[in-house]
Amino acid sequence: MVDQKNIDKRMEAKNVVQLKHMLVMELNQVKEENNIDIVMFMGVDGRVFSSIIPPILDAPQFKLLNLVKSNMVHICRQLDAENMKSSIQEYSFGTVIITGVGDNAFLASLFVNPPASDELGKVTSNLVRGSRVMNHLFQLKPISDEYMEGYDQDVMDELTGLTRRLFVEKFDETRGYKRNMEILEYLKKKIGSVVGIGAVDEVITLTMNELGARAAYMKNQQWVTFTEMAINNHIRKSAGDIVADECLKTWIEEVERKLKSFV
Repeated sequence: MVDQKNIDKRMEAKNVVQLKHMLVMELNQVKEENNIDIVMFMGVDGRVFSSIIPPILDAPQFKLLNLVKSNMVHICRQLDAENMKSSIQEYSFGTVIITGVGDNAFLASLFVNPPASDELGKVTSNLVRGSRVMNHLFQLKPISDEYMEGYDQDVMDELTGLTRRLFVEKFDETRGYKRNMEILEYLKKKIGSVVGIGAVDEVITLTMNELGARAAYMKNQQWVTFTEMAINNHIRKSAGDIVADECLKTWIEEVERKLKSFV
């Protein structure tokens, strides 16, 4: 029996597309966790790499965004020439927190309703952590122990958490998942041809429970075992020994052949 709890449900992002997707994921998480109205990830040369701006701005949001835009040259100059790491700018209509993302980029977080004074330190700390995570992703570094060596634990935890979220969001695009779904559909048709369409889901569910597995995460040998169990434990009972023996004789080879075709 396979313990599903022990499956490492992470996707080790190594290609550029996945790392860029994780950067957007982190930007969204930073915004939501800290109740930011507008967040912009920018280069010190003024380029906007990514941003989250409401489609419809209220008056304070519009005013704060325009203020930041008008001061952008000055902000970029400070970050580039003076190596500014962070800055908190408070106005009567909102607060802007700037945190450096490496040496060549920064995060601008705009708050119409700024954090209370006793919460400001915590929020700033969150933004600094988020900026360090984004710097790792911006440099297109893999999420691995080798590339995270020397990081603070909270930064490492954040990066590892992103790999789990990426696994959830992108798992149905992986080759393994597509293979498993194709094998599952194939076996559903084979089982249905013997026990009838109405009994297919019951046989599949019972056999999966007996195997202690889930179709999405199945390995090659598990599919062979699943096929044998479905035939011996269920088809044999409903269709008899002759039919079951014939299924064993042909289905196992067919499943193995299909599995090899994915290699």
